[in-house]
Order: sequence, then C-alpha cells, then structure tokens
Amino acid sequence: MSLAISLIAPSSFTLQDTVDAGIRGLESLGIDVRYNAPLQSPQRYLASSKEQRLAQLHAAYDDPDTQAVWAMRGGYGAAQLIEGIDWKRLSRHPKPLVGFSDITVLLHHWYLHGIPAIHGPVVKAAGGLFDASLNDRQTIHHQLNETLALIQSTAPQSSTQGALRSYPLTRHAVSAEAITEQPLQGPVVGGNLMTLASMVGTPVAFDAPPAALVILEDVGEPHYRLERALWQLVHSGGLRQAAAVCLGTFEGCTPYRNSHLEDIVAETVAPLNIPLFNNLPIGHGLLNRPWRYGATGRIENDQLVIAD
Repeated sequence: MSLAISLIAPSSFTLQDTVDAGIRGLESLGIDVRYNAPLQSPQRYLASSKEQRLAQLHAAYDDPDTQAVWAMRGGYGAAQLIEGIDWKRLSRHPKPLVGFSDITVLLHHWYLHGIPAIHGPVVKAAGGLFDASLNDRQTIHHQLNETLALIQSTAPQSSTQGALRSYPLTRHAVSAEAITEQPLQGPVVGGNLMTLASMVGTPVAFDAPPAALVILEDVGEPHYRLERALWQLVHSGGLRQAAAVCLGTFEGCTPYRNSHLEDIVAETVAPLNIPLFNNLPIGHGLLNRPWRYGATGRIENDQLVIAD
C-alpha cells in the first residue's frame, strides 16, 4: 500500500531547510507528501496564525486521498486550536494524526473524539535520514517504518489489525502498596509532561481514563520544573484514575546535584499508590518508537505490549 500524507504545521515555526529535509526524508521512504502552500506564515514563534493553522488542519482532513495527517514539529501552539476544531468535519475521513511533544494535546483529544492518533516522530525527524550517523540513520529509519506500519494498520482495508508491539521497561517501586506482580492493562495515553501540566485548569485539561497506563517524557527541563509540573498534574486529579506511570526519555533534563528523576517522580506520585516504570524508548531523543494513542496496553514481565 503506497501512502500519501497531509503535512501540517499546527505549532511552532520551522526553518525552511528543516522542512525541506523532513519532506525529502519521507519521500525517500516512498511517501507522497501533500500540503496546501504556504505551509507556514510565521507569527512570532508560531507557524502561522491560529486561524490559518485551523484552516490547514481542516483542509488536511478534507482530503480523501491521504491516509494520515503528520505534524511538522511540536514546540507550542497546538492547544490554541482545540476549541475551534470541527469534529464532525474531521470524522468524515478519520485518518490518524501523527506527532508528539506539543502535539500531545491534540492526540489526547483525537482519542476522546474517537479519531485515530499516533504518538510518534514528527516530520522534522525524517531529515535525520540524510545528516545523522549511520547507526542513528538506521534507528530513525526503523522508527519511521514502524510509524508507517501503524498508519497502514489503521486503514479500514488493512489486514494487519490486531498486531502487537513490545516496548521494554524497568519497574521502579513507588511504595509497598504499589508493588504488584499482576499484569496491568488499560488504554495507553500521555506524552509530554510539560504540555500535559500546561493543560491543567483549562477546558482541555488532561484526565487519564480509568486504568490508564500513562507515558511521560520531556526535554531540556531542570528537575525542579519537572517536579513542579508533575505535582500540578497529580494534585489536579489528572492521574487519579491511572493504573501506572511509565517514564520515557528525559533528554537534556538537568539534575540538582545528585538527584535522580525516577526518585523525584516516585515521591510525587506516591499518593496515587500506583507502580512506576521507566526506560521506555519514547521521547525527544534518538529513541522515539511510535504507539497508537489510546490503544490497549498490557504491562507484564518488564514489557509494555501495545495493540496496533
């Protein structure tokens, strides 16, 4: 199955050379990349005005000939779009939205409205197929191919629905009450910690569904800011129904003296009495394996298994 995707820029502005490299990267995998020009009309650090980004999003879903809508990058701006989205319009051609980081807020609301979503590499990452080291290019290539497989498995005519993907993790006990050897099962949600925390107290606030396995990741934040964001998320009730927290990568997140992030997270989520896991290959680093947002996940034997 050849793939055509609609490219959108719902968040921050991206340098044109980076846009071009990302498009070339996807095209090298045989993908037909489509978008209505101009992709960006920068306002401050945003790709374009809210109205332009909304129109671009709706146009991407109006196109019946593309199989996914793929975000150029994250940054900031996606939350501005939520209240202006015409969900009935998106549901006419319910193809998956692909992205992560700032796109987290969109992924969660796609899930709430029953539209497919994939937490995975943004288009910007595909530029690494040309300028990264050989080993890194192989990793990027593998993760992009995994993303393409997830897009294809979402198609109504797909014969690969029901496949399972396994992600390694490590248990980090929060408290005696949280220790369990029983398998955990529930919808896999979450994403960028700072983005989720920024939604608290707004009409688009994150609320983990019952038995959720919540993935968290971030980049470039000192530990005290991560602790503050997580405290806000926990004490606002956003994780009150979660069954577990699973940490991805926290690239460039600087510790205070000899602090360990896993210990900070364990202390902060302790009131929830749920298990904590870490070392998931998901986040802003080289390792950013894709997963279908809201799919049923199961944690057992140091593996998170997620259905396609």
